[in-house]
Amino acid sequence: MAILSVVQYPNKVLMTRASEITEITDVERRLAMDMIETMYAEKGVGLAANQVGVLKQMFVASADQVLGNELVFFNPVIVKKQGLIKEFEGCLSIPELHEPVKRAKRVVLRAMNLKGETVEVKASGLLSRIFQHETDHLNGILFVDRLGPLKSRKAKKRLLARSKAVR
Repeated sequence: MAILSVVQYPNKVLMTRASEITEITDVERRLAMDMIETMYAEKGVGLAANQVGVLKQMFVASADQVLGNELVFFNPVIVKKQGLIKEFEGCLSIPELHEPVKRAKRVVLRAMNLKGETVEVKASGLLSRIFQHETDHLNGILFVDRLGPLKSRKAKKRLLARSKAVR
């Protein structure tokens, strides 16, 4: 396994919709294991493939941070949402920003698992937030896009200024 580099905002790959996966091969399985290792190394609870520069519809998640309990999903789609909650959210690709984001309290995610089986997983709490955040990533949507037009523009402008200062 290997720790991968996490792509940082404003890299265009973060705003690009990832391609669907038609077959789960050893390449995707290996990438999933590397993404899990990277997620833990970065102290995250989820990681989408485009965050490591790979435009494939897949993400890994671990709400409880227990080694061996990780979830891996391919071609995820949120098929049901219930309730609404606003909580602080952050992102490994935007490490310097944490803002309150409105998300569904509970969701049902439909995706393929590592065996290539289509599964539906119900989630609430942190896991629900992770599912929504990572699925957004795979569709080229960042959590700052969910802040509302004015707040989103301000946040992106501030992030761009920071990224230019770092160069």
